[in-house]
Amino acid sequence: MNRRTSGAPGSAEPAAALLQLPILDPDPELARANVPLAAGCLKAAALADPQRASAGGAGPSILIPPPELVDHGGDQALLAWLERGDFALAGFTTYLWNLERSLWLARELKGRRPRTRVLFGGPEIVAGRPLLASPAVDAFVLGEGEAAFLQVLDDLAAGRTLARLYQSRQPAELGELPNPYLCGALEARPDRPMYVETMRGCPYRCSYCFYGKHYPTVRSYPADRLAPLFALAQGAGVPELYFMDPSFNAAPGLEERLRHIAALNRTGIPLHTEIRLESVTPRIAALLCEAGFATVEVGLQSTNPQALRAIRRHWSRDRFLRGAERLRRLGVGVRIGIILGLPFDGLGELEATLGFLSDHGLSERLEVYPLSLLPGTELRERAEDLGIRFMDLPPYWVLSTNRLEQAELLQAVRLIERHLDAELFPPIIPAFRDPAPGLTGYLDLREPRAISRLREAPPCLASCLTVHLRGEQLERPAELEELESFADGLRSSEPFALVQLVIESQGIPARRPARRLAERFRSPGHLFERSRSLHEDLQGSFSARLFHLTDRPAVARRYYDHPEPFDLMLRYPPGLLGAHRELLEEHPLLLVDPELPSGERAGLAALYRGFERLIIASAGSAATA
Repeated sequence: MNRRTSGAPGSAEPAAALLQLPILDPDPELARANVPLAAGCLKAAALADPQRASAGGAGPSILIPPPELVDHGGDQALLAWLERGDFALAGFTTYLWNLERSLWLARELKGRRPRTRVLFGGPEIVAGRPLLASPAVDAFVLGEGEAAFLQVLDDLAAGRTLARLYQSRQPAELGELPNPYLCGALEARPDRPMYVETMRGCPYRCSYCFYGKHYPTVRSYPADRLAPLFALAQGAGVPELYFMDPSFNAAPGLEERLRHIAALNRTGIPLHTEIRLESVTPRIAALLCEAGFATVEVGLQSTNPQALRAIRRHWSRDRFLRGAERLRRLGVGVRIGIILGLPFDGLGELEATLGFLSDHGLSERLEVYPLSLLPGTELRERAEDLGIRFMDLPPYWVLSTNRLEQAELLQAVRLIERHLDAELFPPIIPAFRDPAPGLTGYLDLREPRAISRLREAPPCLASCLTVHLRGEQLERPAELEELESFADGLRSSEPFALVQLVIESQGIPARRPARRLAERFRSPGHLFERSRSLHEDLQGSFSARLFHLTDRPAVARRYYDHPEPFDLMLRYPPGLLGAHRELLEEHPLLLVDPELPSGERAGLAALYRGFERLIIASAGSAATA
């Protein structure tokens, strides 16, 4: 594509920020998976653009927020960073999990910095969507982003009005694109996976997926790109290399690629990717193991032929099983995914799929995904003909199908949980410490003037907040009113915050005022509420969750006989394991002092093996006062 950089020689181009907001969830592991690969690719393309360098300019100043801020920062913390930067352009990579929050930040930013241009790209940007008329966004990038982003920067530097829609005229030559890690646009870190593309495009046309429309042909990166990436990952102590290819074994030359990876992966960094099991021969299985693939992800989706035809999938039962067995025999973990709510999949068909996996020992790493009717996909366009109702807003989950009414979807979840002997939705876990330096996630409001001090010196809040209260505060009208006022202010300034309300009480807290307070902290329209819509429990509230913290085993035991509308949390005192082992075998949430004797800590770790997340470290003296 012929372009011309219009900035004056020697002048710096306007500064730009690129953000990719994470999945909002109290589980910190999900935030750590938020690697802004797309932002890194755009920054790398801009920094390496030969036409910009030949123009003699200082080049673009493109900033990606620090991971700790973008992954854990609250709404105001992110806005403050954007305001301080005084950026000419703020770009957001949009996925279904961050679209609404990105739009809110865009609107707020435009109100505070009207001259900042806002750019949206990512999978949520689909031609014809009402989203493309949003006044909070100045321009959109449709599809592959590098060349389109360079045009945006050109227009911005030249002072031109941004076009409403930018789209690359032709697929990029992958060999000409710089790698974001190798050029420093993204940092290789010991606490995060490194995301690697070896190809773009997918040979399959699954009707629930939009990826094939963005990348209709399969293109591969040069093989010599991998050697410096492995060297960088080894030097940085990266915990995992995640090959982002939609189907790693779809491109030609697989055996040669795997031998090349095995030669490069000298330190044995665990690798992960997505494959089709049917094509795993004994030789391919051995090479995957030699290369260092610790796990592979496999989309089975269903064993029902009619459902598979409706979504343009196919599988061979025998070849699937042979491929799985070959990998498992060599110690490669096989994570199998199925989709809940496919057309023509009723409870009987779901039972058959689960039974097939159980009968062949493939349920241990099973992952279940409710069907999402993504914008722009064939399945969404055919939804009415197929008798599918779905959410208009993210996560676009199915509400009913031609085989499952809404109530039957809840039955399906219970069926899955019986097969897995586990909850499909993991428990929400409070945190009694701040998630990162400079961000406050633990709010101890048990002291009389705690709220007043917060108002006098507002902290920089995290996106997930644990609010620690005493049960008596809910029973005193003046204190309850102050807490409700604080909740209203918090929800106004931090609309996307997730709040865990921990009420410390020797007995069961007062139910009515507790529920009333939780409703003030709750955000009914929050994505987290919709993403738990198939989760049945006594609270029915997820953006503001109630916990009862007690140090009395007798009170805790009552929950298993007479459930209460709180999540139970037991403060662990020394000696509890010996005196009340039968209670701990139920695996309640435990709040444990960091100074617990090592012998008891080891005993708890053994008892909670597989349930480690349920043991919560207290904040020391602040949490044990």
